[in-house]
Amino acid sequence: MPSQQAKPKSNTERSGEEKIKDLDRKLDTIMSRLEIIERILSDSLEHPELASTISNLRAGVLLVKEPINALERLSAATKYIHRRSVEKDEISRLIIQTLALKGAQNTSQIERAIREARGHASRRIIRSRIQNLISEGIVRAGKGQGAVYELSSDH
Repeated sequence: MPSQQAKPKSNTERSGEEKIKDLDRKLDTIMSRLEIIERILSDSLEHPELASTISNLRAGVLLVKEPINALERLSAATKYIHRRSVEKDEISRLIIQTLALKGAQNTSQIERAIREARGHASRRIIRSRIQNLISEGIVRAGKGQGAVYELSSDH
């Protein structure tokens, strides 16, 4: 029996999440190529004006990347919001929504966002919910100054 190879999915068969990740990879490739071109043009003194043009192109690509990153975070948040442990807990839902919309945040930033949404928020309760979300694998400690949290991307 001949081995059957998996056919690549057509654009209509791919999930939105797959499309977003594919677009993000392509933008990363573009960024690295533009960086190489910028470096070459900066070293070459023939066309210094082109180096600044390439730099501006890179800045434009970065402007496109942030909404794509936000879409990835929102996609992950959608999966987490429907978990039973989160669905009934408003504070946990608001923490996930904050991290999805704003990216990595520290406790004070999360507290501020929850206060804006609810009118009040206990720092102790927020810290407790963050710890619960970490133990469930929904949130992880992120990179940054101090204690910064972000949505886990491995679920």
